[in-house]
Amino acid sequence: MAIDPTGRRKDALDAFLEEKLSKGFEIETRTDTHAIVAHRTFLSRFRGLERYVVSVDEHGAVTMTPAEPIRS
Repeated sequence: MAIDPTGRRKDALDAFLEEKLSKGFEIETRTDTHAIVAHRTFLSRFRGLERYVVSVDEHGAVTMTPAEPIRS
């Protein structure tokens, strides 16, 4: 069984990421239903990148939650 047989989730994620890219976000990784994005800010030199997990549910609703920091 396909995870996203209609393509609704992929289309919703594509549109959401396009908007985030226009606002300076970078895509670290992505699938058809999830992505990790990062945003550089003035303070990121001191605190690190702001990273988020982006996911799309079966109805096409997109959520963005803080991701764990990258460990060194």
